[in-house]
Amino acid sequence: MNRLSVLTGIVCFIFLFSLILIPFAKADWAMYGAGPSHSNVGTGNPSLSPTLLWDFNGENDSDQFNSSPAVVNGVVYTGADDDNVYALNATNGEKLWNYATGGVVRSSPAVVDGAVYVGSFDDNVYALNATNGNKLWSYTTGNPVYSSPAVVNNVVYIGSEDGNLYALNAANGAKLWNYTLSGVVSSPAVADGVVYIGSWEDGVIYALNATNGAKLWSYSTGGAYVWSSPIVVNGIVYGVYGGSVEQGIAYALDATNGAEIWSYSTGTDVEGSPAVFNGVAYIASMSGHVYALDASSGSQIWNCTVAANISASPVIAGGAVYVGGQDGSIYALDASNGDQLWNATYFGVISSPAVVDGVVYLGSDSDNIYALGAAASSPTPSSTPPISSTTLPATTDNGSTIDLAISGNITSAQISNVTITTNQPNNSTTVSFTVTGESGTMGFGNITIPISAVLNGTTPIVYIDGQPASIQGYTQDGDNYYVWFSTHFSTHQIDIVFTKTSSSPNPTISPSRTSAQSSSLLEVIYGVAGGVATAATLLVVLKLITKTTRAKSRLPEL
Repeated sequence: MNRLSVLTGIVCFIFLFSLILIPFAKADWAMYGAGPSHSNVGTGNPSLSPTLLWDFNGENDSDQFNSSPAVVNGVVYTGADDDNVYALNATNGEKLWNYATGGVVRSSPAVVDGAVYVGSFDDNVYALNATNGNKLWSYTTGNPVYSSPAVVNNVVYIGSEDGNLYALNAANGAKLWNYTLSGVVSSPAVADGVVYIGSWEDGVIYALNATNGAKLWSYSTGGAYVWSSPIVVNGIVYGVYGGSVEQGIAYALDATNGAEIWSYSTGTDVEGSPAVFNGVAYIASMSGHVYALDASSGSQIWNCTVAANISASPVIAGGAVYVGGQDGSIYALDASNGDQLWNATYFGVISSPAVVDGVVYLGSDSDNIYALGAAASSPTPSSTPPISSTTLPATTDNGSTIDLAISGNITSAQISNVTITTNQPNNSTTVSFTVTGESGTMGFGNITIPISAVLNGTTPIVYIDGQPASIQGYTQDGDNYYVWFSTHFSTHQIDIVFTKTSSSPNPTISPSRTSAQSSSLLEVIYGVAGGVATAATLLVVLKLITKTTRAKSRLPEL
């Protein structure tokens, strides 16, 4: 076989291999804010009527999940208040491994090149093997590490409450440099060779040279604390500060010199970072307001109110803005106008969500981490009841019968004593029934209730044995409510109580609604990058072929 044949074979192999890989290239959520610049932009289109895919409970009773998850190569990585770092199967929530640090873990992991980097309240920064959780190295700071790492070009950038921003060698944990601030809970953002971080106590935002830590510029808030982490998009640094001077000031700074481009006062405390996508900055406040601002000018496009204090950062993916509230709910809002698409209750959503391929991963103070999305192989709530749904006759106050529909793994055979009662003085309607199932198993139900069967202008809450269901949600269209919940089986009394509320807008879902967004920008970039790399390889190899052919043509005949 001559050299020309070998090189031709190599070209064919590379070409075919690239055709296989490029279509499957996709972006993960590798660290806090999705990537080192913290844009808070996820991937995939949202489900308009999502279901709980799985939930995971930690090792003990003090395992709140404040840490925002990272999702890489089908694995969810997160920290917990029980001192552990967890790796979970992203498909089913099965625990793959856990590593016990010496303190609470509220730092959000960064997963890069097979290693998990995370901070702990035991004053250490850890690097763990992403496959098995074995410790690779640790670096000790002077105080707890609340900050989340950003990893770029084999360097780990992370802050500590000892007042320092550290740059560590990602391979061995050796300190490359540190820069002393005034208290750091903010997480650094890295873009174009610059590290951006906020200082908590003196209220200053810094830009530092990523190679040596030299200060490039600083921006003073006038004494307000800087809790949230900056994000960098298209040469602009976005963030929020608030405290003793003013509360909830969103800002945009020129990334090259720190000059203020605009500021916007929310008038209330804001603890999370913005999300910026497609020329819009989204901000969520502790008063339950969500704002959409023009990213160039800071002018308000819309704002809406959800029934929650929101301490976590919003995330945008597929035309939906996701915010988690301290009332225990996760809300999905239409990014174009703020209309509520759906909400689901999980007790105290405290972590910023990660959204990958349309699945929402989030932590809570109910000692669980959840995955929420459209399940292909399990029943999913739908604004059009699936064919597998069965009829559930309900008796009303006046003795008439109204047919409800039930889908999920809770069947009509497991439900009895179905009634619909209306209490006019209390402006409420209650759908009640008893559900029975095999103890130790879990049931999921999606019930279709005609709007005509309940009082006008009411919204539902599901109660199990008199307590709000920890996992519940609903959507509605012009004809029906679609109420879903999950419960651990035995025998339970279920009450779906419809009441009027002024603090929570009624979500209206149209079955024909489609997402305004398609595949993520990162996926497109990765695909283009793969194509460019392949083209470059082909050019090099073809050049070699040409040289070989020319050289061969000069050889004397033998």
